[in-house]
Amino acid sequence: TVKKEVKADDRPNAEDNKLAGTYVTTADLHMRNGAGTNKKSLVILPKGTKVKNYGYYTQAKSGTKWLWVQVTLKGVQYTGFCSNKYLKK
Repeated sequence: TVKKEVKADDRPNAEDNKLAGTYVTTADLHMRNGAGTNKKSLVILPKGTKVKNYGYYTQAKSGTKWLWVQVTLKGVQYTGFCSNKYLKK
């Protein structure tokens, strides 16, 4: 059961249904408040964590897609941005 919710302030600005699905983190990964390593970290997802994406993302100037993902860890539901460089479908 979800005890509480933590959600990024920023919202994704693009959609691609081909991106939707379940991903696994390939390293310990920061979920961030927005698209970019300069954004505040909401939580660190341990390597191997499964996250869900519904097709929403923001593309950084560098070309990296920051996927808008959701995960529940220890009863807390987190929604925020993770770099697609560290997510494997």
